Amino acid sequence: MISNETPGRSFSYFTRFIVVVALLLIWWGAATTTKQAGMIFADWPLSMGTINPPGWLENMIPFLEHTHRLLAKAVGVLVLILFFWTYVRSGKKALEVVGLIVWLIVMMGFFIAAGAERVDPARKQSLLLVALGLGAVPVIWLVWSWRKRGWTTLQKLSALALLMVTTQAVLGGLRVTEISDGFAVFHGCFAQVFFCVLILIAMMTGKKWKDVGFADLRDRLRLTKISGVALWLLVLLQLIFGATMRHFHRSGLVDADLVKTQGQWVPSFEDPIIAVLFLHKFTAVCILLFAVGILIRLVGGRRESDGRAFQTVALIIGLILLQLVLGLTVIGTEKSFWVTNVHVLNGLAILALSFVFAVRAWRGKALDAPLAKS
Repeated sequence: MISNETPGRSFSYFTRFIVVVALLLIWWGAATTTKQAGMIFADWPLSMGTINPPGWLENMIPFLEHTHRLLAKAVGVLVLILFFWTYVRSGKKALEVVGLIVWLIVMMGFFIAAGAERVDPARKQSLLLVALGLGAVPVIWLVWSWRKRGWTTLQKLSALALLMVTTQAVLGGLRVTEISDGFAVFHGCFAQVFFCVLILIAMMTGKKWKDVGFADLRDRLRLTKISGVALWLLVLLQLIFGATMRHFHRSGLVDADLVKTQGQWVPSFEDPIIAVLFLHKFTAVCILLFAVGILIRLVGGRRESDGRAFQTVALIIGLILLQLVLGLTVIGTEKSFWVTNVHVLNGLAILALSFVFAVRAWRGKALDAPLAKS
């Protein structure tokens, strides 16, 4: 058990383990999308009506999709354990958690029934409405508990993670049963935000959480906070453009120009996919310039600050440059499986590091005078 905001070492290791498994899950989902394996099974949550479909270990396409589903279930169980670990202190609270789990299972049952309904649209709509109504109850419970029950931050975040992983499962299921690229994009992008929540939980359980923030002069720290959040949001927007392009244009390349788009610096936006491709490239350049701007501003304050902010942004810029090279290589190799997957994984690393930068900035210690030289 953990007490308040000072978790034990075993809990800290457990949160890091969840982050690693979630990272593997997201990467595996990217590989599944690259191989266009996401719709190999028409049913959900089972695969061909079974827990383990025949021949899935011998063939790459069903192997990718079914393993992705198994990893998703594993992450769901791990997050459930996480919440139980942070919240349960008595038999009454254990009963409350059991009730929550039962409620979520019933809700998932209605989503599954709606997905399985392929004949009667009215019945499908009714089942979806009931499922959504049931899903609103845990959200209301979470908001009320945050405000009224005096939960610790870890309890709040672990409950949020539990509802997010459940939502992610529903989105993945709807993507399959409704044959929807829109749900696929939402599913992929929501995974990135969920991953950031897990990173925050892991950071909070570390030994150095109290000292994780940057130290800088008050005015500069305030600007670093704003720029850190802005950088994270820009990277998230870039990933949304990338996910949209990957899911709505799966075969071949929409355009083979390395730098320009359809031979133009600003192409016609008549084709939505061309527009998204252009925005994907344009946002990448904006992120690089924005990160360089943050670095330049931090250079002037290195003597007064502890230097960690400068080092973090420098690392982010290095990853962004690598990402640009990988993106060009994806085009040059016509979406090579491994190059594309490394490109996606490196993008996730940029998102994670920019999120860590934003968190450390908001946890920062404002200095009224320069740090003394050692």
